[in-house]
Amino acid sequence: MIPDVLHSLQRVGLFEKFKAQLYRDFELCGFADEAPKLSSNNLEHVFQEVLKSLMIIEKKDSSSIQNLLYRIDVTELQIKKEASLHPEKNFQQILAELIVKRILQKVILKQQYSK
Repeated sequence: MIPDVLHSLQRVGLFEKFKAQLYRDFELCGFADEAPKLSSNNLEHVFQEVLKSLMIIEKKDSSSIQNLLYRIDVTELQIKKEASLHPEKNFQQILAELIVKRILQKVILKQQYSK
């Protein structure tokens, strides 16, 4: 992942907003129980928890992931681009990374425009 993402998650208060936004997006898609359980702002921990949640959701109903991606605003074009740039990663890893990046982007933009 990008070093800027890691740096952003370390900012005071930003991680709590990130966690809240992540939970809200999962909850609004009916996945409150499957939402990632984040106990640390360590980027690898965040990524692994999102990945774990995606795998649980996929086992239950793989078509539901589309609703989650739509809600979070991860596009098919972004997925294809990441897949071509990182052929060593599997589909779920790519989705987890894109979800983390997009939610962090949402939180940062909200924070910037609320000032």
